[in-house]
Amino acid sequence: MKSFSAIAAACVLGVVCSELLCHSASFRELLGRVAGRGHLVAITNGRGFYESDLAVHEAISVSDLVVAENLDRVSSEEKIDPARLDHELSFYRAEFGDETTFTHALRASGLSLASLREKIAGQLRALQWLEKQITAEPAISDQACRKFYDTHVDLFQQPARFRVSHIFLAAHSETPPEDVAAKAKAIEALAVRVAGGEPLSNLAAEASEDEASKVRRGDLGFFSAARMPPEFFAEVEKLRVNETSKPFRSHLGFHIVQLTETKPPRLVPFEEARGEISGALANERRVQITARLAGKLTTAYYFRPN
Repeated sequence: MKSFSAIAAACVLGVVCSELLCHSASFRELLGRVAGRGHLVAITNGRGFYESDLAVHEAISVSDLVVAENLDRVSSEEKIDPARLDHELSFYRAEFGDETTFTHALRASGLSLASLREKIAGQLRALQWLEKQITAEPAISDQACRKFYDTHVDLFQQPARFRVSHIFLAAHSETPPEDVAAKAKAIEALAVRVAGGEPLSNLAAEASEDEASKVRRGDLGFFSAARMPPEFFAEVEKLRVNETSKPFRSHLGFHIVQLTETKPPRLVPFEEARGEISGALANERRVQITARLAGKLTTAYYFRPN
């Protein structure tokens, strides 16, 4: 009874005194103990965070909770398009497969549809506010892009690239021996058909087990040594344009490859690289701006008692 009396006594002090008490660390510490929430660890925007809050959010630090609370405050005036909110809510529903499962999950979490909708709206307001802070910064200049290019020329040295089409039959290290033997026999039969004049592209569309390239009739596009298994690339390097390999095995399975085109090493010119550089610098700036904003949202309202 004493605990509830203490809370009641605090409430009857009046509006002015309540404002003072809400900003008093000692009062918040006492209130946290009375409510069984543990020691006060931070005050943000008039809200206290206690040890129990950290227990609920095991992977979240005190400063993360503070940033989230302050971000919610500064973004509270953002206007969210209802259609966007409905769209986001539909993703949450889809995660549960059907409406019944979704409803049960809501109840188990102690949420109503309205409260979930408001939580999502809060997230969208925060993201919208952050996006406005980021886009308010000056655009990445050509000068900045050029400076990056000139000081990182090695990044734009493009190695020799090869384009091949292939037929692939899967046989990784854990494939049963009898299946490996069957795949070896099948790839030899396909090689005979290629040698007999059947286009490799037709056979790839018919029999290849690489589903990604099968729809392109075996075409793997251009690649360099860094993008392919060494044993596969070693066989490609032996070929001349329009030449087809004999069947060989990599750690993934059996292959027949046909070299269709090559490109020599070259330095990618600045004009060609400008778009990629601008995008990379813009992403880096977004990270920096977000970190700076997070720092401000932490230090401006952060409090940790002794």
